[in-house]
Amino acid sequence: MFALTKSVTLDYAKKRRKKNVFSVDVPSQRTYFISAGSEKIREEWIKVINREINSLKTDKVAMKDFKLLSVIGRGTYGKVMQVKKIDTGVLYAMKTLQKGMLADHQQISQTMSERNVLMRVRHPFLIGLQYSFQTPEKLYMVLDYAPGGELFHHLRDEGRFAESRACLYAAEILLGLEHLHKMDIIYRDLKPENLLLDQEGHIRITDFGLVKMDLNKKHGGKTNTFCGTPEYLAPEILLDEGYTLAVDWWALGILIYEMLVGVPPFYAEEQNDVYKMILKAKLKIPFYIRDDAKNLILKLLDRDPKTRLGTEGAEDIKKHPFFSGIDWRKVYSKGYTPEFVPRISDLTDVRNFDEEFTDEQVVDSLVTVSAIGKVNESDFKGFTYIGEIEGIGTVKK
Repeated sequence: MFALTKSVTLDYAKKRRKKNVFSVDVPSQRTYFISAGSEKIREEWIKVINREINSLKTDKVAMKDFKLLSVIGRGTYGKVMQVKKIDTGVLYAMKTLQKGMLADHQQISQTMSERNVLMRVRHPFLIGLQYSFQTPEKLYMVLDYAPGGELFHHLRDEGRFAESRACLYAAEILLGLEHLHKMDIIYRDLKPENLLLDQEGHIRITDFGLVKMDLNKKHGGKTNTFCGTPEYLAPEILLDEGYTLAVDWWALGILIYEMLVGVPPFYAEEQNDVYKMILKAKLKIPFYIRDDAKNLILKLLDRDPKTRLGTEGAEDIKKHPFFSGIDWRKVYSKGYTPEFVPRISDLTDVRNFDEEFTDEQVVDSLVTVSAIGKVNESDFKGFTYIGEIEGIGTVKK
């Protein structure tokens, strides 16, 4: 039926019609649903299988295995720290999330989806998960570390990018999104803040907090959740008509425009004005943008998702004249040398991250007892994960 590995995860299949069912998720294969004769038998099965899985995880990790180096980011529910695994010297980005805050904001399910996607993806231009573990108060995700910092940081410093530089970035992002789409995953949060640069200057897409899995398999190819960053939202999201994978291609069009011009095409101080512009404003493209780039932007920013470039798949975008000089196999293998290589004195150098974060004291913050009391530990079953191959996409000091 399936082989137990340390990547297999179990969960309660709460939405199945039959009682006493549990799920066994086997990465890169499928999710199996197993029906037990009673609740007691189900619990015994889960206990036995988990014991076998845990016996495979001889290299369990915890906070004691890492040295905290710097704060490099912060979000609503926690922060991101640069850390070093003590026994190997490998550098990682550790994302910490407070369970109580996730529960308060109904973000537990989405966080588990993020972890599941990170666990499954292995791609040159996507940040991968190497470890995840938990305490009664927090969740910890140990991710590939990209010392070049956010693309947003570099775009803000330089104003805009040369077309050749933006073209390679766009090609790498395109391959990353294509991989997610082939896995039936919609990303929904493409923006410069979620694009990191590795030490060689290649793109790594990060922050999978808004992903939705099994879009076609379980949701008929459409979803309705209103989410994302205002300037990058596709019209169909605003119209609440249901939307498809094509919203990621709209966001790619916005991003290409922003890389070439310096600001997104639909920008205003008031959020509602941004939405009005997305729905009705004429797209103004500066005179210095070459015809191929202009044409690609126009086709990606087609307000009709049915005719938008990419609706039939990423191959249509790859064939556009903007990418005429691109060898896609060479892109995938990182065969192109990026025009910009991030400046770092050593791999612990955090100059490419915002000083707002790096100036913070690096500690694993305490959580109040009242916050801990809100947490139902069963909601986080199966969160712990140990990567099959340590060091994929990571950097070593």
